[in-house]
Amino acid sequence: MLPYRGELLPRLSRSDWESRFALLPIEIRLDEPLCTHTTIKIGGPCHCLLLPESTDALIATIKTCKEEEIPYRILGAGSNVLFADSGYSGVIIATERLVGSTVHKDRVEVLCGEPLPSLLASVVQTGDQSLGFLAGIPGSLGGAIAMNAGIPARSIGDIVDRVAVLAQNNVQILNAAECHFSYRRSKIHTERLPVLWASLRLNEEPYDHDAILGRRRATQPISERSSGCVFKNPPNRSSGQLIEECGLKGFRVGMAKISEKHANFILNIGGAKGSEIRKLIDIVHQKVYKSFHISLELEIEVIDG
Repeated sequence: MLPYRGELLPRLSRSDWESRFALLPIEIRLDEPLCTHTTIKIGGPCHCLLLPESTDALIATIKTCKEEEIPYRILGAGSNVLFADSGYSGVIIATERLVGSTVHKDRVEVLCGEPLPSLLASVVQTGDQSLGFLAGIPGSLGGAIAMNAGIPARSIGDIVDRVAVLAQNNVQILNAAECHFSYRRSKIHTERLPVLWASLRLNEEPYDHDAILGRRRATQPISERSSGCVFKNPPNRSSGQLIEECGLKGFRVGMAKISEKHANFILNIGGAKGSEIRKLIDIVHQKVYKSFHISLELEIEVIDG
């Protein structure tokens, strides 16, 4: 067992890592820069990045990390996360190879690492428009379900049939009610239950994929380097509007900048550091609270080293 127990994880050699995961279909990368695995392109190296090739390998990897008390994080498409400049002194388990979806008459079954744009493309080919509300949302299926991604009128939890998660080292199949979906939250996120796959209902209320994507492109900086919306919307208010009313659109700290298109996005405009993003987050939080007595809650996950 590794002598972690709350202390910094000691750096291990490749042979040490391979001895733990040698029998699994998994790629091992040491000192992998996390900036290459996040949409905002920020983050130092992690001790070890693991890329499972199958759901069984993902399950076995998580179990090994738990048994040996190795600190770990699961990373999907990296669209809703900010890593520290120092990186992460543990294991990052990336699900980017756990992709694929199977469309049936009334549902689609999807692996956790499937990117939302690819999922939508597969479903749209069948003529079904019920997933159109997810147009323009980055990320993978697992993260989208954990955060209950969507638009004000519709969230992915509304169409969840079943979700397979790993809970207490056992695979559990949850129905939608058991996931406790709410605004940008779920039991899966709160209890950090790794998503393995999910079944989503089709033939539901149709949404115009192209129209929604067009509105996103017109109102959000979706083609620029960001982590997506930084703050959750408080009840009956828009975080972006509150930030804009504080006069912070376009405000910069170093190479980090609050978007002029949508103030709830913080952009990496070229070589920004995680510390600069966090400084902007603090400034926004303080100014919005001072002006409106509203404490904004983060939507992105900030992970320290």
